[in-house]
Formats: sequence, C-alpha cells, structure tokens
Amino acid sequence: MKRIFQVLLVGLMVIFAGTAMAGPWGRGMGQGTGMGPYPYDAANLTADQAAQMQTLRESFLKEISPLQSEMFAKKSEMRTLWTASNPDEVKISTLQKDLLELQGKMQEKRLQFNLEARKIVNP
Repeated sequence: MKRIFQVLLVGLMVIFAGTAMAGPWGRGMGQGTGMGPYPYDAANLTADQAAQMQTLRESFLKEISPLQSEMFAKKSEMRTLWTASNPDEVKISTLQKDLLELQGKMQEKRLQFNLEARKIVNP
C-alpha cells in the first residue's frame, strides 16, 4: 500500500512538472503587449508629423473596415458550407475566390498606407 502511494505521488509530480514546463516561452502573441506598439509611435515624430500619421491611420482603418467586415462574413459563410454534410463545391470555390480578391484589396490599401506613411516620416 505504501509502495503504491509512493508510485502515484511520483507519477503526479512528473505530470505536474511536465505541464509546468509546457508554458509559454519568449515573446510572441501570448501574454503581454502582443505584437508590440504601433511602429511609428517610436519614430521621434514632430507634433505635425504625428498628427498627419494619426489622420492617415484613421482614414486607412476607415477604408479597410468594410473589407474586414465583408471578409468576416464570407469566412463565416464558408465555415457553414464546410460543415454541411454535402458541401457545395461551387459556392465554396466562389467564396474562396472572393476572399482572395478581398485580401488583395486589403494588401493594396496597406501598401498605399505604408507609402504615404514613409512620405510623412521621411519627407
């Protein structure tokens, strides 16, 4: 009986030690600030440049907001189609093409934002 208790105790200690070692390591998207602050916050901008960046960022977020909403809706619809017992291949293919098109539009807007931001930071 005493031997069984000791074996169980050692087994539990090994399990708890293993789970403790499996915790998060290093930086990442776990606890903390995530991906870090907005990159232009640390660029030593003048007050005018900071105001221009803020305006540019707000307009960028306004432009991509409808695209993000549309992407969210299409992804949700695609998940629903995939969970059906007999998925409609044509609808899924069409949605996939639509999502890729939306991603392309968002990347284009991100490119334009970055180019405009560089003009503000490096006049």
